[in-house]
Amino acid sequence: MFCIKPVLLYYLCLGCLLLPIADCLLQVGAGLADVTGPVCQVNTMGYANAHLSGLHTRLFSRAFAFKDSNGRYAAYAVIDIAMISHLIKFVVGNRLAAETNGRYSEANVMLSATHTHAGPGGYNQDLFLVLNTPGFERKHFDYIVDGIVQSILTADQRMAPAKVFTNSGQLYNASINRHPHQYLLNSKAERAQYADNIDREMFLLRFDNAETGRPIGSVAWFPVHGTSLNMSNRYVSGDNKGVASLLMESHFGDGYVAAFSQAHSGDVTPNTRGAFNAKNGSKCDSPIVKTFDCRSKGPGKDQFESLMIIGRKQFEMALKLHQSAAVSDLVGRDPQLATVYDVRDVTSEAFPTPWTGEANNRDQNSPPLLRVCPAAFGYGFCGGTVDGYGLFDYFTMGRRQSSVLINLIRDIMGPVTPADQACHGTKQICMNAGRIMWSDIPFMSNTVPTQIMRIGQLFITALPAEMTTMSGRRLVEHLKRTSGFPKNGKVQLNGLSNGYFFYVTTEHEYNGTYYEAGATLYGPNTLAYYAWHLARLMSHLLGTGSQPPLQLQASDANLDKSQRLEQIAGQPNTGYDFAGLTANFGDPLNATRRAYAPGESVQLSFISCNPRNSLALRGHSFVLVERYSERLHRWIVASTDSGLYTRFRWYPQAFFQSVARVTWTIPAGQQPGDYRIRHQGHCRPLMSGMLAADVRPFSGVSGRFRVLPDGLWQPGKSLMEEPGWAQRDSNLQLSLSGSPAAAMTADAASTLRFWPSLLLTGTNFCFCMLLNYCFSIGL
Repeated sequence: MFCIKPVLLYYLCLGCLLLPIADCLLQVGAGLADVTGPVCQVNTMGYANAHLSGLHTRLFSRAFAFKDSNGRYAAYAVIDIAMISHLIKFVVGNRLAAETNGRYSEANVMLSATHTHAGPGGYNQDLFLVLNTPGFERKHFDYIVDGIVQSILTADQRMAPAKVFTNSGQLYNASINRHPHQYLLNSKAERAQYADNIDREMFLLRFDNAETGRPIGSVAWFPVHGTSLNMSNRYVSGDNKGVASLLMESHFGDGYVAAFSQAHSGDVTPNTRGAFNAKNGSKCDSPIVKTFDCRSKGPGKDQFESLMIIGRKQFEMALKLHQSAAVSDLVGRDPQLATVYDVRDVTSEAFPTPWTGEANNRDQNSPPLLRVCPAAFGYGFCGGTVDGYGLFDYFTMGRRQSSVLINLIRDIMGPVTPADQACHGTKQICMNAGRIMWSDIPFMSNTVPTQIMRIGQLFITALPAEMTTMSGRRLVEHLKRTSGFPKNGKVQLNGLSNGYFFYVTTEHEYNGTYYEAGATLYGPNTLAYYAWHLARLMSHLLGTGSQPPLQLQASDANLDKSQRLEQIAGQPNTGYDFAGLTANFGDPLNATRRAYAPGESVQLSFISCNPRNSLALRGHSFVLVERYSERLHRWIVASTDSGLYTRFRWYPQAFFQSVARVTWTIPAGQQPGDYRIRHQGHCRPLMSGMLAADVRPFSGVSGRFRVLPDGLWQPGKSLMEEPGWAQRDSNLQLSLSGSPAAAMTADAASTLRFWPSLLLTGTNFCFCMLLNYCFSIGL
């Protein structure tokens, strides 16, 4: 017997040496799928009154699937949209549960948004967000859900034993506090604990295949708004975090997935030059400001250059962290997975102040039990912010105000009782959103999902809101004080996750009537509630909770009421498309030059069709850059519109006609050779479309042109934007609406070739309408 024990010990040790990859490591997979949706005839989600009519970068869902050595699964996805709706989380969870036999579900999947303000809306269930788009669009919603599910399933299929590395660093000159006067409302003692009024840390998780050493992907958290592109932008884009992801993925190639996640970015803007008055050029930096006149500016000469600068800064910092990352005790060699997920009505419970013993944070006069209020917006919210001004110039940020007319309209929609106003304290209610219902759907729900995902000693804390810098700091410190929390553990806040319920400020900031305070839906105790409830979830996860244990609540099985929302769908019917009597869809309207150098832009206009005809066609690209292969003696695709270097803009015209403007900015290092540009899409031809639901593909190509070697690139040209592109886009729009040719650039003027067919269409228009009328009455 005594001689067997050393033998058993030997084989146990040998087993751990021989089978560490199979049995002792976290398994990780990464997947990516398109979620772009409509690129025209829709408002952005984020800027309620900004209309989209083109494509800068496609939007993606970037997912990671995990399995630990105990067989527990979890998934984490970052999506290039403004926010995750609770409905998306619910439907994705149910789809995954059905398709994976319960391995993944709503409970162990975390969905996070990058918060781009340049993506299309139409996928939320809360009426306030739906009506801003305006309307719910089933096709778009389904396409987002399909993309998220596909990315997670792809990640699951690609799972392999992985090594997990971590790193962090300070990223400067990529963000500022957009409302510094609001930050100053926090106590001097609390502010003295921190060096700045924003957090600059980027924290990175890196995953490598343990068998091959090949990089699988990475997640980088950094707090900054997705508002590099402002309200004048007309292009769908992933904004600065989307750019950072594309640059990182292009750098590594080979299926690498790079997610750039949000943290506590509620008061953090990428527009590092600050805000300026559009009328007189003065800075909008006073404590009281009318945001209607303010426009924020980034570091570049225009919004697209600023976008590239901020996106590249995040990419370069992430790459630096990636290259120097190390296996650490934070995640460890064999990290264990655990998730806790809860959905409940935040107004249903009274709770003790969570700040007991945290002198800098707590209100000494707070009652023994606190409550949050039904959702309501304040006047500060209605005034907008310096990143996105409001619709009316009445509202002023930083000053308490009230209007008899606005209050009258408010009370017609949802009356504000004295108890409501008392609950919300210093926030003068502008819209009582939690009290307004339509068809059993609230304007803003009081039912909120919260979640924590544990990977080793890392605790990713999902918040369905935007937290200001100080509120995020308070929450992190409070959660780290939870009984049983690991000494070297890390709480990583993940904003805009699993749902969207606007902002969270400290109680001091709440009293300042700024935008973020006006959008703190549940009143002055909102942060206190999140701190108290998430501490309960943390205790539940750590096994140190109270007895009896917290009873977790799930989403209502009848949560999905989207079929009712289709009654208020706001997106227009695509109608018909007509190329003219002497032209075809896809015909180019101007010629290219014979040669271009890297850094220059190739710009073309084509007779086109409504891009909505191509909505939800996975794998479709409006723009293809093709290179002629001398070896294969045929044209091959060199680039699509899924990258950074193409831009597509659609201009609808009279008589069912439209023009597309396509731009390819040739990147440094582009392989020299002969190229051409193809524009493609789908049409509902006017004549055949009257007879049947006929949607046909079309395609058009430019003439052949040569891309010169890098050495001939002209210094001073931007690698990303040809100077004056915004003006040329504006001139093209003017030219197509009939302005004199003198107002155009040479390229834009060439689109006049389109007008003969347009005039011929005019003579034929009455005949077409008569024919349409005959069919409509059955003749």
